[in-house]
Amino acid sequence: MLKVRLLLLVAFSFASFSSFAQLQGVFGLKAGASSSITAQEGVTPYISRYRTAFHLGGIYRLRYHRFVAQPELLLSIKGGSFKRTAPTEQVIRNNYNYISLPVMLGWVPTEGLVLQAGPEFSYALNTTNGPGKKQDTGIAIGAHYDFLDMAEKFSLHLRYIYGLNNVSSNPIVEYRNRTFQVSIVYNFYKKK
Repeated sequence: MLKVRLLLLVAFSFASFSSFAQLQGVFGLKAGASSSITAQEGVTPYISRYRTAFHLGGIYRLRYHRFVAQPELLLSIKGGSFKRTAPTEQVIRNNYNYISLPVMLGWVPTEGLVLQAGPEFSYALNTTNGPGKKQDTGIAIGAHYDFLDMAEKFSLHLRYIYGLNNVSSNPIVEYRNRTFQVSIVYNFYKKK
């Protein structure tokens, strides 16, 4: 019985090692522009407006055949702005500074293109002009495109993040983050 278990353990270890040998991992640095808005639900005199900001951080992309797992660690600014026209005009800029951890899962329909989706977990760093609640969770969808030839170490990311959590401390209005991102990634290793 012990020999059978040992044989199964060796076979499982060999199969796992063979699978890991086919994995291809790449580290990268990511930077880009974000266009974000604070979507509102409830009673409010303000109109939500988009605002352009930035995001930057690092990624690790792990590929197995046509499947990709890509965790990221980003500093991102979200929030947009609020505008009121009556009785007097007023603009409030929401500077929601977040540390974000997207965990993107992807599929490669054709070489160079990855379609991605996954959760994004964020934690707010600021209290002044920041969200009323520190934690935010969202669903991210997007695409990752690897440039070829001379720019082979660069990739382009397009992404939309749909915030699920109410980040408002006001009981009569709910705020949710909505963000478009365009990013350039520098990959440290040559892609295969």
